[in-house]
Amino acid sequence: MATQIVISNGDNIKIDNNYDISWADKGKNWVDAWCPNTIHCVIWNSLTGQNEIQNKDASSGMMTGNTNLSATSDAVGSTTVAALLTWAETRKGQIQAAMTAYDNAVADDLANGTTNADGKTWINYDSNYS
Repeated sequence: MATQIVISNGDNIKIDNNYDISWADKGKNWVDAWCPNTIHCVIWNSLTGQNEIQNKDASSGMMTGNTNLSATSDAVGSTTVAALLTWAETRKGQIQAAMTAYDNAVADDLANGTTNADGKTWINYDSNYS
């Protein structure tokens, strides 16, 4: 399971300070209720400072305050920090597997003179992509 996650709602998801998932690549298993449009950012990491949910007014985009997070059982939207960490590790593995499958398809094309991977990216090899 991942140990750190920073969700910039609508932008990206950073996992364990070393892996970024763009919002478009979050996959079909992401549930929008986990991070409703009243959340600007979720921070759960080991850096200095409070782990928190940064809240916003959905209509104006103005910040409305923060909700401190102190345990992985704390709620974030309709889920928990722990569930988000588990989802993050799973999604990271899915993306890495799809990238490997794509790289293998390209290598197979080169070795066999085929063009099966032409015009494709790792996304075409990700059955969990949304």
